[in-house]
Amino acid sequence: MSAAAEPGAAGALRVLVLDDAPVERAIFARYAVRDGWTIAGEAGHGDEALAALARAQPDLVVLDGRLPPAGALALLPRLLAERPGLPVLIVAALEEAALLRDALRLGAVGGLQRPLLPSQVAEQLARVARTLPARRE
Repeated sequence: MSAAAEPGAAGALRVLVLDDAPVERAIFARYAVRDGWTIAGEAGHGDEALAALARAQPDLVVLDGRLPPAGALALLPRLLAERPGLPVLIVAALEEAALLRDALRLGAVGGLQRPLLPSQVAEQLARVARTLPARRE
């Protein structure tokens, strides 16, 4: 892990976690911090998401596919309109393959399957990190 990717480092990549389940946010946060990311912010409801996006200025958004009130498919275009090109990973259950497919069509860069596994989170975070421009310290 490079110095810029170490937890708490000045150049650590920042993730915004949008999920209505506090336990799911905590699980993701634990894995992400272990892999060198900083949790820039969290929100548990779609109505809070755009304000959280503006406050957090993340490098990545992790978005629950069923985030109330309307779900990821309604919120994703709004997030990307605010921050074009922002990588968004969708969190979905195995049986939600159609939701993930539609989210990818709308601009999500990938997905995470519940239950979240450390190796799956690490793989997706590393993949996103490789696509981001170099950070200036």
